Formats: sequence, structure tokens, C-alpha cells
Amino acid sequence: MASPSPQQLEKHIRRSALDTANVLFQLHAKQRMRQRHVTPAMVYEALQKGKLTATPEPDPRYQGLRCRMQRFVAGVDLAVVVYVDMPKPDLVVITVFSVEGA
Repeated sequence: MASPSPQQLEKHIRRSALDTANVLFQLHAKQRMRQRHVTPAMVYEALQKGKLTATPEPDPRYQGLRCRMQRFVAGVDLAVVVYVDMPKPDLVVITVFSVEGA
């Protein structure tokens, strides 16, 4: 089976994030959220309405692809990095950061 296109991945992430139960946070992501004053609601909005801004890449430690969704939320240009294993709806949040600070 061919790899999904960036457009397919973006659509899948947006649709999956509509049910927030599909969004799982790694400990590292929770720590960065606290440190950077990012709320879960900000992450959900970035995933539900954001744009895929980097080329999805495989990670040998996990199945699926590492994807970065970005959106201007609550005064912050927020990037949320998630693992996606299509067609599964689960999205694992790896980290969050402000693009200005990148």
C-alpha cells in the first residue's frame, strides 16, 4: 500500500482530533505544555484546524509517521508534533512549541 499524501494525513489528523479521546499526550509533551503555558484546548485546536507544515517523516522507534501541525492559537504560533499511524484514529502528541521560539 502506498504512503498517504500530506493532504490525506492532514485530513486524517483533523478528523481524528475532533474526538479528543483520540489525542494522547506523552509525558514529554505534558512537560513542554506546562513550561510553555499551552493548554490542551490550544493543542486540540491546532490539530483540528491547523496545517501540516513539515514533511511527515518515519521514526524507527514507532510505527507510522511523525507529523507537525501548526496554527496561530491564543496569540501563539503553535506547532504540535504527533505520531500518526493511519488508518488508526489515535494521535500521540510528542511535543509542542512556539514557532517563534524554534
